[in-house]
Amino acid sequence: MYHYVEPWPANADLMRQGLTVQPDDFSAQMAYLAENGYTAISLYAVLEALTVGKTLPPKPVALTFDDGYQTLADYAFPVLEPLGFTGTVFVITEFADRELAAYLTWPQLRALYTRGWAIEPHTKTHAILAGASRDKQIYEMLGSIQSIEAHIGARPRFFCYPTGKYDALTLQLARELELWGAVTTRPGRQHQFSDRFVWTRVRVDGRGSLQDFINALEGDLR
Repeated sequence: MYHYVEPWPANADLMRQGLTVQPDDFSAQMAYLAENGYTAISLYAVLEALTVGKTLPPKPVALTFDDGYQTLADYAFPVLEPLGFTGTVFVITEFADRELAAYLTWPQLRALYTRGWAIEPHTKTHAILAGASRDKQIYEMLGSIQSIEAHIGARPRFFCYPTGKYDALTLQLARELELWGAVTTRPGRQHQFSDRFVWTRVRVDGRGSLQDFINALEGDLR
């Protein structure tokens, strides 16, 4: 789980540093994956493995990028493309609609999609879903699904809860809206079909070393 891939901004606080993996560190992390036999796969591949037994490569890893920041095109894509790696961008669709400078545009997102990336919803406005009304949650969830389908030409099937927060209504709506799965911010590497709407991820901390990255990837998460 990544957010920003870019140099730390001036005067970045500890939270911003943690959410921001600097370009040299990201390059080293991806080089480690490539040199140690990892293969980047999609969440669709994970689901296929769990539902129909599709064989995954020996060391699969799904690379996810929350929010859809513009600097992914500047710093992440140029590193991943030569390695044959693709990722999933969870998009805040209204920010792309408004063409906010810090976020990827729809033409950029379409270009990523044509190169094998998955473009999936992260709500329309990054609103917290847990505790919100049914109408509000439908607006944020269905609205972002429809926006991506309109711009990309394919209906997205996975979802990312803003700040990882959801409630029973959110999970009910995920099924009603015919999503196939969703991710949280909780740490973990084990996934099952039965928990497909609350899949865990491994957060990559921008303050960590390459060894910290390796430990998070391969070590004990308890």
